[in-house]
Amino acid sequence: MDYPPVAIMLFTYRRFSTAVRTLGALRENLRYSGPLHVHIADDGSPPLLDGTPHGEALMLEAAKWAASVSRTDSEQHGYGASYNRATQVTHEIAEILLPLEDDWELQRPLHLDPLVETLLGKYEVACIRMGYVGYTQELRGRFIPTPAGQMLLFDPLSPEPHVFAGHARLETRQFERSVGAWPEMVPAGATEFEVSHREAARRGVAWPLDVIKPSEWLFAHIGAEAYNTHQPGSES
Repeated sequence: MDYPPVAIMLFTYRRFSTAVRTLGALRENLRYSGPLHVHIADDGSPPLLDGTPHGEALMLEAAKWAASVSRTDSEQHGYGASYNRATQVTHEIAEILLPLEDDWELQRPLHLDPLVETLLGKYEVACIRMGYVGYTQELRGRFIPTPAGQMLLFDPLSPEPHVFAGHARLETRQFERSVGAWPEMVPAGATEFEVSHREAARRGVAWPLDVIKPSEWLFAHIGAEAYNTHQPGSES
């Protein structure tokens, strides 16, 4: 199989050392037979002490191992704006996207080949959740066989609002385009909550049971402060 490019979208604000650690874990643990592109989606971080722009410095880190790199700056307009600007670039580069926050550290080797094969095949799957599955209401699904093993394909009519959201995920360009642009100038948590209620964000979402176990953290949260505490338009 001729594997297409996968674009990693790294959403970041201020936390340079944490973002470098996250990129380093990807370099060490991510396995893929096709090219990996890294896009730095900065939300207006201040420059480093030496004056280097935050996003530019992270591009240099990613360029040590990625096939290609790019960046955008949403200038303190929030997570949604950062997401929208990132997709404008990455959708021209890759059919498969891996959105990540700058403090989600990959803990062990992750082989993307069978996951990409699943997304490109006729398996009803357009978005694969790569983190733990948290829920506060009933989250239903059915088991389906895929190149990546057994997956639980979630029922889009489940009462749980967060069918697709929560930690890292691997998804198709068409899935992201169907979901549409994200709200801007609102906190990340509220942004994600609104998007989670869209019908298109609830269809074709699966959890790879043979890749990540129910209580496992494939990506560990290593930041002292969550990204979604950042208020759009704030310098803090």
